[in-house]
Amino acid sequence: IYFTTPPPFSNSGTSMIRAANGDEFYTTFTGTVTPNPDGTNTVVMDHIITGGTGRFKQASGNFTGFTIGVPGHAEGSITYEGTISY
Repeated sequence: IYFTTPPPFSNSGTSMIRAANGDEFYTTFTGTVTPNPDGTNTVVMDHIITGGTGRFKQASGNFTGFTIGVPGHAEGSITYEGTISY
């Protein structure tokens, strides 16, 4: 997260998502983090699939993640919308 500008803050990076059987797929993402008056953050991240293992070895696609996060707390939830082809 880049805090050098006023909110919403930009964020970017890479991620790994693992299926129950251990297969993984990888993404790069960009997005925003917007502080809310109640102390939570709204996080929106646009992901592009860059590869994977097992059934995701030839995976492609993109999706958006929507999160309401509470700073300092590990728990939370995220909703994804998009397409994965494998």
